[in-house]
Order: sequence, then C-alpha cells, then structure tokens
Amino acid sequence: MGAMQGTQPEGQQRDRDAYVHVTDADVHAARDAWWRAQSEDPASERTATLHESYRQIVHAQAQQIAEEFRAAHAR
Repeated sequence: MGAMQGTQPEGQQRDRDAYVHVTDADVHAARDAWWRAQSEDPASERTATLHESYRQIVHAQAQQIAEEFRAAHAR
C-alpha cells in the first residue's frame, strides 16, 4: 500500500491528510500472508489478525475502485 501524503486521484477532494492507494499486489500479499498463517495455525491470534487485515485491505480497494468510478462518471 502506498501512502501518499496529500496526493489524491485527480479531481477528488478528501477531508483526510493522507490518501492510501491499494494495489492488486497489496491485496495478494495480504491474502498470501493470511493463507500461510492459516495453514500453520488456523486458531492463532496471528491468523485472525491477518484475516482482519486482509478483509480491511479488500474493503479499502473496493471503496477506492468505487470512488474512481464515480469520479470518472461524474456529470
């Protein structure tokens, strides 16, 4: 995930100081880390934490895609 202080997709206004751009590689890395932890110890706190991180990254990317779509189709 690349945090870009003060940098946002063109044409978008945000109330936050930082914009985080989530890439497919970020999603894949989070998924792979969770899968590895799941295979080692499915009931561990680490596995649960990695799953939650993966879920949050997927959610952030979905929101990012929706925002980009809305910006591209704004009238």
